[in-house]
Amino acid sequence: MIEEPGPVDLLTITNLSTHFFTRRGVVRAVDDVSLRLGAGRVLGLVGESGCGKTVTALSILRLVPLPGRIVSGSIGFEGRDLLSLSDDQMRAVRGARIAMIFQEPMTALNPVFTVGNQIAEVLIAHQRLDAGPARDAAVQLLRDVGIPAPEKRIHEYPHQLSGGMRQRVMIAMAIACRPSLILADEPTTALDVTIQAHILELLARIQSEMGMAMVLVTHDLGLIAERADDVAVMYAGRIVEQAETVELFAHTLHPYTRGLMASIPQPGATRKTRLRTIPGSVPKLEDLPAGCAFAPRCELRTQRCDTRPDLLEVRPGHLVRCWEAR
Repeated sequence: MIEEPGPVDLLTITNLSTHFFTRRGVVRAVDDVSLRLGAGRVLGLVGESGCGKTVTALSILRLVPLPGRIVSGSIGFEGRDLLSLSDDQMRAVRGARIAMIFQEPMTALNPVFTVGNQIAEVLIAHQRLDAGPARDAAVQLLRDVGIPAPEKRIHEYPHQLSGGMRQRVMIAMAIACRPSLILADEPTTALDVTIQAHILELLARIQSEMGMAMVLVTHDLGLIAERADDVAVMYAGRIVEQAETVELFAHTLHPYTRGLMASIPQPGATRKTRLRTIPGSVPKLEDLPAGCAFAPRCELRTQRCDTRPDLLEVRPGHLVRCWEAR
């Protein structure tokens, strides 16, 4: 179990479960997840596609699409449980206190409105600005995120911008109201390597200058090592390992995390060097094993793995869900 939150914790997620009720069965996309994030810190949420990272982020904003539903747990943010707020109260939180940068800006941005209108809409809704001041603020925000000729760009539509510029527009919208928490869901996946570096540097600068906390959702452990203060590894909807980033990389405990580490290309590797892989595949979330979800793929599997392990602290501040790592 996660220890009780301290006075500087901004976000505390406790025993959160988000399920999708389908004809095939109940898909346990997020299963008894507990996380905590301090003010101004970056939490990396890492794992393979389909492990529950994005659904966790959407749960924080209460934007889980149907047939999904948050079935249990609590999400404490700035002293309030977000799951207890009314719809109107939650709308006041989204964009103003918590903002999200989505993975694919072309689907997140509205194609029939100019980018200037979409940024201004955030300011009009949450800061009660008039149209003129909101437009001026939108121009400044585009300038802040490094878009050239912002006075011109505010009149353009998303399809007229490059992928990197669209992602910068998403970042401008996210920081418009200076939220205390940003959820960044694979913010560079659709971009080429050079643009990825620019976007990540921009996010790091903005996060540092504004003192915002961030949940960085990614499958890239190299990015986590460079950008995150803390890291939580997810597998099949559950947290399997959690620690400060330096601690996790120095003392990797869970076999799944070790597998992810081993699959990273190493310096000096040649084109003939084979990358290590994790055998098998992620189980279907509607048909999870009764015990450890990773057991069918794990080289350390024993009979004890038929019983589900709890997430326990095995080193100071280092939690792991594995019988063999204790």
